Amino acid sequence: MTLKNTLLAGTALGAAALFAAPAFAASNTQAELDALKAQVEALQRKIDDVQIQHGNAIKSLEERKSDVIVGLKNGRPSFESADGNFTFEISGRAHLDVGYYDQDDASEANFGGLGNNMNFRRAIIGASGTVWKDFEYDLYFNFGDSGDEQNGVIYEAALHYVGLDGVKFSIGAIQPKLTLDDSTSSNDITFIERATAANLMTGIGAGDGRMAIGATGNTDNFFAAGYYTMGSVGPGGVTDGDTSNLLGRLAFATSPKEGPNFHFGLSGTYAANLPGDAIRFRDRPELRVDATRMIDTTGLTADSALAYGPELAFNYGPFRAQGEYYVYSVDGLAGSPDADFSAYYVQASWILSGESYKYKMSKAAYSGVSPENPFMAGGGMGAWEIAARYSSADLNDSALPAADQGGEQDIYTVGLNWYANKNVRFMLNYLHVDVEDRGSVANPDFSHDAVALRTQFTF
Repeated sequence: MTLKNTLLAGTALGAAALFAAPAFAASNTQAELDALKAQVEALQRKIDDVQIQHGNAIKSLEERKSDVIVGLKNGRPSFESADGNFTFEISGRAHLDVGYYDQDDASEANFGGLGNNMNFRRAIIGASGTVWKDFEYDLYFNFGDSGDEQNGVIYEAALHYVGLDGVKFSIGAIQPKLTLDDSTSSNDITFIERATAANLMTGIGAGDGRMAIGATGNTDNFFAAGYYTMGSVGPGGVTDGDTSNLLGRLAFATSPKEGPNFHFGLSGTYAANLPGDAIRFRDRPELRVDATRMIDTTGLTADSALAYGPELAFNYGPFRAQGEYYVYSVDGLAGSPDADFSAYYVQASWILSGESYKYKMSKAAYSGVSPENPFMAGGGMGAWEIAARYSSADLNDSALPAADQGGEQDIYTVGLNWYANKNVRFMLNYLHVDVEDRGSVANPDFSHDAVALRTQFTF
């Protein structure tokens, strides 16, 4: 019973008692009524005081909100200040690959037995966040590598200014947005490795941990990026400004949010002040369980290099297709020959479980598949995807000596991907690799087959 109810009950009882006792003298009755009235007024003042104190206490509790908002969306620990000015988020990824090779005799004679191996292609951990809303930062370290793991090296360490709508200015060690394939996160690529055409492009001034300054910007349908880059951080990187590269990318998407969407793009890079006045084009055969490179021009004496080419993609519902074609031109130094190479790929994929592909205009590339029915106890089978890719690279030029002929490589890949949920994915790839006219090896024509499985966990 509240204090007010108690008071009212007491007043009622008192009044009843008063009317039940007519024998009391009128003067005594009046005195008692006056005393009772005074008590009621005193109790009312106390009730008012209690209500004021209670209201102040509630207001104080409402004002004493937590200074930090803690989250765990998709398993990613995050912290945000109550005013939204500061955020801090921890994230990571682990890509564990296992692969088996079946070489022909010529391949085994050239390179020995390729290592059937298991390794962490990527083991990345770090944090990102915002400072006073207008600045973003990234700091990530990678402990994985091709063939064998490595001690942790800087994967990304950068500061970004995002105070202008749709524009981001970046400085530090970053991964420039160059080519469609490389602009797609390694968590979201369709195959275990990106195509050789994209890898050769990013080898000239882009790739992970590249020291750079640049900017990206987008509207609802257009995307643009431009960078000035130097060497890469980490072992073997050149971070003292000995190399200078200009990179750019433009893209247009007809309907990036829904419906049939066509993507058109163009990427280009120009490299000058090459370290040691040389450049080398080479790549692993789209699988890095064994780090051996099948095509390799060796070091070409060069003054500069220019590479460019178009991107084309289409997505609608559970279907997606994309392709890229690039030309790589080398300007020889001091009488050394010029050279021209080329590479391209085409691929297509279909989500069997019916989910739609998502396209992000902020990077003019695709994001990952999000299962509508995640795999879990009691129901849900995740999302299933099939894919196929043909990749071709020609690193031969008749102007070069035989030892510098990098070879012509064709790779046929089919893949099956299972997205158990937003955090776990399994990728199964089968590859057939043919190489012809490779210089500096005993057998210029050779081939192999490979089967690989990736177990991927992200948060």
